[in-house]
Amino acid sequence: MKFSISKNQLFLLFFIIQTGSVFISFQEPIINEAGRDAWIVFAVICVMQLFQLFLYEKFHCHFKLPKFLQWMYSAYWILLIVSFLAYIQKSLSVWAFPLTPAYVIIGTVVALSFYANMSRPESVINLGVLLIPLIPLIFIFLMLAVPELVWTNLFPMGNISKEEWFGGTKESLHAFIGAEIYLFYRGFVVKSEKIKFRFILIYQLVLSTFYLITILLSLLFFSIDELKIIPEPLLYLLKSQEVTFIERLDLFFIFIWMAWSIITVIYLAFTVTLFMEKNTPKKLNSKKVILHLLLFILPLIIIAKDYHQVAQDMLIYGHLLFALIIPFFVIVYNKWRSKNVEKV
Repeated sequence: MKFSISKNQLFLLFFIIQTGSVFISFQEPIINEAGRDAWIVFAVICVMQLFQLFLYEKFHCHFKLPKFLQWMYSAYWILLIVSFLAYIQKSLSVWAFPLTPAYVIIGTVVALSFYANMSRPESVINLGVLLIPLIPLIFIFLMLAVPELVWTNLFPMGNISKEEWFGGTKESLHAFIGAEIYLFYRGFVVKSEKIKFRFILIYQLVLSTFYLITILLSLLFFSIDELKIIPEPLLYLLKSQEVTFIERLDLFFIFIWMAWSIITVIYLAFTVTLFMEKNTPKKLNSKKVILHLLLFILPLIIIAKDYHQVAQDMLIYGHLLFALIIPFFVIVYNKWRSKNVEKV
């Protein structure tokens, strides 16, 4: 599958994958763990993510995986997709389609992903462009709550324990799941385009601001006690807003988020198919069918057994392994091996 992308396409794809389904779900766990200082903990993690991306860019040419690690990454991404699909169904059943069976919601999303992944690679990559006008619209809706914010909810600050730092840090990692995607798509960027540190800095500032605004809005609109019983504070915030141009602002928002999540699923499934073609190019369409059958069946098992929290916990440890530990050892090993080859 030969194609190339620009650096703008790379960062748009990366932004959508990193936000994806976690956009409406990560605020409440972080605040419950770190309290009023949740935004400070998250800001520190954002700086660490910037450093991580800088290292990715500097050493991406040394990130060359053996076949067994490629299959491990594929399995991890399938788990990521399955977890996202289960969460999508859970949220839609509460906010939009309470009477719709789970298999209908999951089947619709998987069918859209299958259809997209049977298309040309360029068509899949450009799907993210559809979300560009919707992103500012989301923040316009959220800013309607500014007059009702209680600014004293941020105080007192700085009274955070080691346990709260650890818990807040762990939950903050949910917002950056999928970071390793950068290493895989970096090789598809046209060689004439250089990615400088300034470009990475701008991306990270945009992403961090995007996330921090949602955390601060949740903290300022709800009390700490209220957030303990509100799983998706942004949706409750929008539901409380009364506007004349639409009856339910939260429902309109949930449809935007649904489109966002579907494109995230398509991108992740597309990434898995890239490895499939590289390792087993024969009968690729049949393998895509099998992949999407798994994506249909496995989320239904998670939903039926109520393994949502187990899947979320596995993703955190998977993120540490596949975005940090494995890239570190692979890059160090390949860099060391290339130096030895040069000496010979």
